[in-house]
Amino acid sequence: MTGEEIKQARLSLGLTLDEFAKLIRVSSGRTVRKWENNEREAPGPVSVLIELFLHCPASWKCRCAMEDMREAFTCPCSSQSTNMTD
Repeated sequence: MTGEEIKQARLSLGLTLDEFAKLIRVSSGRTVRKWENNEREAPGPVSVLIELFLHCPASWKCRCAMEDMREAFTCPCSSQSTNMTD
């Protein structure tokens, strides 16, 4: 996945560099920016996650089981509990 493809994916998800970094669990938005500017190559699993997020928006919008993400995103299934660890 090219840097431009990563950037377009992030923008289509409506995320800032820092929000995207948090979503894919990398240290900061600086890392994402380096991928987008082709200064570093994104690891293969990042491409897989991006493709999943683009093809299945609910996969990243529901944060019920991810404690560290609750503040950054609102869960669309507000009345349902989804536990991804069970």
